[in-house]
Amino acid sequence: MTLVTTRNDKPTCILAAYPLTRDFRSKIADYSGSDPIWLTIGELRKMGLPAMFRYLRSLKADKVVIAVDGSDSHAILPVLKLIAGAIPAEKTFIVDEKSTKTSVSKLETATAGFRLVEASWLAHSNTKKAARDMPGLLQAPRVDVNAATSRDILYLNANLWFGVKAGGSVGHISGVVNGFLDAGWNVDFLSCGGKLMTRPQARYVELKTPAHFGLPWEKNYYRANYLAASQVIDHAKLKRPAMIYQRLSISNFSGVLASRALNLPLVLEYNGSEAWVAKNWGEALREQALAERVEEANLKHAHMVVTISEVLRDELQGRGVAPDRIVTYPNCIDPTAFDPARFKAAEIKALRASYGIADDALVVSFLGTFGQWHGASVLAEAARMMLESHPDIVTKHKIHFLFVGDGLKMPDVKAALGTNASGPHVTLAGLVAQDKAPLYLAASDILASPHVPNADGSRFFGSPTKLFEYMGMGKAILASDLDQIGQVLAGSIRVDALPTGEPTGGPPALLAKPGSANDIVRGLIFLAENASWRTALGRNARQTALDKYTWKHHVQAILDRANALKLVL
Repeated sequence: MTLVTTRNDKPTCILAAYPLTRDFRSKIADYSGSDPIWLTIGELRKMGLPAMFRYLRSLKADKVVIAVDGSDSHAILPVLKLIAGAIPAEKTFIVDEKSTKTSVSKLETATAGFRLVEASWLAHSNTKKAARDMPGLLQAPRVDVNAATSRDILYLNANLWFGVKAGGSVGHISGVVNGFLDAGWNVDFLSCGGKLMTRPQARYVELKTPAHFGLPWEKNYYRANYLAASQVIDHAKLKRPAMIYQRLSISNFSGVLASRALNLPLVLEYNGSEAWVAKNWGEALREQALAERVEEANLKHAHMVVTISEVLRDELQGRGVAPDRIVTYPNCIDPTAFDPARFKAAEIKALRASYGIADDALVVSFLGTFGQWHGASVLAEAARMMLESHPDIVTKHKIHFLFVGDGLKMPDVKAALGTNASGPHVTLAGLVAQDKAPLYLAASDILASPHVPNADGSRFFGSPTKLFEYMGMGKAILASDLDQIGQVLAGSIRVDALPTGEPTGGPPALLAKPGSANDIVRGLIFLAENASWRTALGRNARQTALDKYTWKHHVQAILDRANALKLVL
């Protein structure tokens, strides 16, 4: 967000709940003028209420455009309208994903206030209910279940997910659903986040969420929890599945409630503690203790817990989950979606041209959500070092750095790049939908996975989906030698021991010291000057992914353990 307090002309303000994709930005270009001010709720909240109000009043905009990208944003409209109402604009209107323009009157802004109050009260009362329910759930035993002969699975994604459907979670959810389909199971996909990239064979059922959201934000999770639980129970009564498979989301225990109400097995997917992430990587929760108790209730009542790394497996055991109830398998890929052979040279050329990238440029790409541990700022620092200290190599190989995505660490990326952020050798592409990710990777030559250790010294627990997507695309990978990343890329060459001859053996990647921009620079120079190694590393990486890391492998591990636990037959 560009903070502008004084301008000679009146600007247009584009207000959204979250960063918008490149495609949606282009849709609203006709309404935004030549130099709009982009505002998001997340960035405004960081100011604090008094400072935010003063800033909004200072804008004196010509108009405010409320950008609503997808139906899931409509629940936030009361908040967006109130924020828009604080800007002294001459007119305000909404533009949705279909480019439909709707004017917003002063009366609507006032009505939004009443809706916000009502939604806040309902969210508060549901939070209190969750607090009352927790002691009983934490004391109650897990329900006994019998092995089912049904071949039906209810996949539950009850996460309140707003914004572009991008990032590793999209690939993970879609991959598991599609993996169950490939294994011969019928899947009912109950989700409030859309169909994602699931196949048509999965029966999609949209979970209804609150029509309007209240404040504080986190209390909406508890209201959504009880709404989801009632819908899951009603659905499962009509079509009794063999199990409920739920991806754990913050402050949600709807799967537990449904499992206990219907005596159905609950398989819980645990990708790390959401309560811990909120406390350590995001904004502290007002109801931190309650969120932690909800997480404990999920782990207690799950008949099996699926996780993605040995670090998380050890954590689960430390939290009291019996080892036989845990199945561990890394993230994976759909090898047909992430296949370089899908894309023609003309498609790659067109994508590069849309960003002004030359056909013969050597493109070094990072694709992700710019999270705390993704290391995007480390790559940005390495890019600046390359551009300032090795301009001859950059020029010789026409090196171009492409950052695809957005998120928490984007300000750090821009700061690390400095003036290079808007230079001829760097492109900040912004967010793209997950189904566009393979093309961006296909248009790249070197893929960077510069993940960094946790700042608090705890073990790196991730299984970066981007790593496996990189592998599937058959491109040279430069990655951090960090916990599971190093394990998955076992046999790789290291930056501190670079080879001097032609490729031999089957190393799948080039590994750097985590957090070391110097190592990344050395690795990039090596890969830029050794095309044969780029080709060999990419070929070996894809073969490793095909041999071990497809969703077929992942889902089979889940089914094998479910069978061993007699949850299914």
